[in-house]
Amino acid sequence: MSYLSYLQTELAEKKEQLERLKNCESELDGYQVEFSQNNYLVKDPDLSATTWKGNLAEKFTDIREDMDAAYKDISGTQLDTAITAIENKIANIKAEIQSLQSAISAEIARIEREEREERKREKERQKERMK
Repeated sequence: MSYLSYLQTELAEKKEQLERLKNCESELDGYQVEFSQNNYLVKDPDLSATTWKGNLAEKFTDIREDMDAAYKDISGTQLDTAITAIENKIANIKAEIQSLQSAISAEIARIEREEREERKREKERQKERMK
């Protein structure tokens, strides 16, 4: 495999990774919105002193509060952390793609220059033979 082929393969892989990460980021953004929109369900139905009271009601309320805190942690902190990590990886891969594109351009230019030089040498050899 030539160096150019290697670079082109790497570029294709990086573009594929970038696409998968963008899809993942979009999916996580959707989950985060869905979590935020459905947070109220943790406290449904609303329980008051007239609907339920006593020791079990207090334990149930404590569980609900714990669920609410965990739900907010997932929809806020945990998803934000995951999305930020993906955004950072996307930025890194974009930089790698730019670097690979530059390396491909440089390699193409090098190959073309060598081909021109070879043609020039071949013409000179032909001139020498004709003498």
